[in-house]
Parts: sequence; C-alpha cells; structure tokens
Amino acid sequence: MTRFQTVIYCWFLVVVSVLGLSITSTTITNLGVDVEGSARLNGGSFQQSPVTSYNGWQYAAFYNTSGTYARNLVTLGRRKISPVTAWEFIVFSDYVQTTIDSHNTISLGISPGDGTIHLSYDHHDVPLHYRVSRQGVATSPESNAWSTALFGGTLGSLPGATGIWTPVTYPRFERVDNDLFFELRIGASGAGDSHIYLYSSTAHTWSRVGKYLQGNNNNAYINGFDYLNGRIQTSWTWRETPDVVTNHDLGYAYSDDKGKTWKNNAGTTVATLATGGVITPTTAGIHVYTIPQNSGILNQEGQIADAAGRFHVINRERTSGAFLWYHYWRSATGMWTRNAISISGLTAPTDIGLRAKLAAANSGELIALIPSNTDTSVMVYYSTSAGLFRDWKLLWKGTGFDTEPLFDKQRLKDQNVLSVFLRQSGSFPNRRLQVIDFALGS
Repeated sequence: MTRFQTVIYCWFLVVVSVLGLSITSTTITNLGVDVEGSARLNGGSFQQSPVTSYNGWQYAAFYNTSGTYARNLVTLGRRKISPVTAWEFIVFSDYVQTTIDSHNTISLGISPGDGTIHLSYDHHDVPLHYRVSRQGVATSPESNAWSTALFGGTLGSLPGATGIWTPVTYPRFERVDNDLFFELRIGASGAGDSHIYLYSSTAHTWSRVGKYLQGNNNNAYINGFDYLNGRIQTSWTWRETPDVVTNHDLGYAYSDDKGKTWKNNAGTTVATLATGGVITPTTAGIHVYTIPQNSGILNQEGQIADAAGRFHVINRERTSGAFLWYHYWRSATGMWTRNAISISGLTAPTDIGLRAKLAAANSGELIALIPSNTDTSVMVYYSTSAGLFRDWKLLWKGTGFDTEPLFDKQRLKDQNVLSVFLRQSGSFPNRRLQVIDFALGS
C-alpha cells in the first residue's frame, strides 16, 4: 500500500462567472506517473469510468509501470472524500499489461447493494479480463485495510452468466439502482455487436440481458451508457469499416426496463431482447440525425442524461465545410435540437483529435469538458436551459495536458464536486495522472 499526499498547483486559470455556475475552489492531486509509451493507456473517451465514488469514498483505476517498458500493472486508488484524505493505492502484480494500444484501458464499477468493486481491463479484440472484490469492501471501507487480498484473480467470464467472452473491446460499468450493468462490444471494428449484462447485489452474480445493438457488416460506436431515474439512454454513430471516415448518423434509443426492451425516440418498442429482437442500422426511428460518411463525426464522443429528463450529446462535424463542435439535445418530450457550439476562444476540433465530455450540474446547467485539438489546453464551459444551451461561458482553462477528460459522475451528483481525471502532456517519467476537483456553486 502506498500513500500520496494532496498537492495543490497554481498554474491554471480559473474563470468564475458573476451570474450562474461558478467554481468555489480547485484542488489537484497526483495519482502517479503515466506509463511509458506512445499509446494513451490511461484516459480514453470510451472509459466508463476510471474514477467513481460511493459512500463517501472515491476510487481511481489506472496503469502503473512495473519498471520495465511495456509491462504495466493495474492500480486502484481510494480516498475518503467526506472529508478529503490522501489517496492510498494497491497494485495488482498478478496480471501484466503488455499491449501498447490506447484501446486497452481500465474500466471501474461499484455495486452499491453489496459493496463490490469491479474492474475490467486490457481489451482490444481479446478475451475478457475481469476481477471483483469481496462483498462489503466499498460499503465499509474503513473496516477493510486496502490490499489486493480484498480481490479475486483475473477471470475470463462473468460469474453466473452465459455469453460470448471474446473478442472483447470497450467494456464499461454503469450503476443501476443497487446493482450494476456491464456493457461491451463483441466483435472487431466494423463488424461488432453491443451486449449487456446485469450484476445482482442480492444474488452476487451476473446474468445476461442480451445483445441490443447489432451491425450489418458494420458496428455501432456508443457515446456512453447512462442510467438515470429508471431509464437507460445511449447514442451512437455507425462505422462501416475500421476507417474513422466511414462513421455516419447519430442514433439514439432508450430502455425503461433495465435493457430488456428498447424504444426509439418516438417511444415505439423496436427491440425485445428476450425474443431475439435487436437494434440494427435499418431499425425504424433510431436515427435522430442523418450525417453522411466523410462528415467528420467521431466515434465515442460524449453524452449525458440530466435530472430534468433531457439527454445531451457532443460531437464534431464538418458538414458546414469546416470542423465545428456540435451539441445535440433531446427535450423531456422527445424534441431534438442541433447547435454548433459558438464560444469565443474555443479552437475548432480536428478529424481525429481529442474527444470531449458532457456533465450535468445539480443546479441544471450543462457542463462541457473540451480538450483543445491544437494545443495542450483543456476547457470547462457551461450553458443553461434558459439560454437553450447556447449561452456558453468559460468556467476554467488549464494547460499542459494530452488527455480526453473524464469525470466522476457520482461525486458530482452527491457532493456538487466535479472531479476530472486528466493526463499531463510531456514525456515519461514527468507525465502525471491527476484528479482535479472543482467545487461548484451558483
């Protein structure tokens, strides 16, 4: 077990709005040194999530170097956040990550009902890698000394569930009441399908919900998998080949019964998984915007559901002739709006540049975390429903990053603190992994 103390830096620029959302304090902590190599193994838009909170504690998952190039170790940190204490870390030496490929990130989940911590890691069209803690580890953290002995070994399947466990890419966890979803792609780029499993905190085992997105010699790249107020919502673009230029369209679907049946934007049931139903590229009503190939839309950008029943997506397009960031949002009644994001000082995205994320503030504002595609900046903006989400204002700008910003959705909801997981720019071993905590006010 290793402890790192909180370190506060003052090189960043904080911009506080006179009216509306504001940042009342900012604290930065170092998690550790980013691993050696050209790939972004720590931090990636498709991770859900490297940092999450439960029961007054926060957890962060990342790769740590073993001291040998291309031999990296899964590391899991925790800290108390009520009040905030120092991080403590455990390193799993029984599994060595060796593939220099930015797909092979770590995803982290917690099942609130039984306090189990779940990890899935090191995937790009390979067999499943998964491990889980004992029951109660996250429920009573102070009663469980932080140690790898709290966890089982790496498994190649989800205990209790039947399924296909290879080739796996993009695993992600999402809390569903007291339980936990596991969503993943089976199949290669341009020819993969999306599947859902559900962990029961009472049975302490997994069950298969089913395949819900199926390509037709192509595959869906989802922007996220969000559960809020009894509803799963997801959005995606289709890709025809492994080449990013073949991305097209913005798809959307939701489920109000934990993934068993799926509806299109109009509320029509389009897939019943128990009977083999599945969403495909020709399913009626699942494309909310038609965006042709070669239009610049990128896979696995950002999405978020908010407490008012709205749903938001951020992506990029060059349909106007130049690359622009776009915000697409669905009202609580199912009406979609598509706006180019116009903000003074915001640089344009590029075709395969770093991707952005969206967050929902407790006070109703929409937060955009946007990395520059041309320098080392990361910006945090917000907009309001009263301004129809066009009145973007800068909250914070920092420099010295090479990262796709990710955040702790649960801590934002529970404590009104936006914890952002970032990777510094620069060379190994000076490149740090950091969590920046923005306490929000209005």
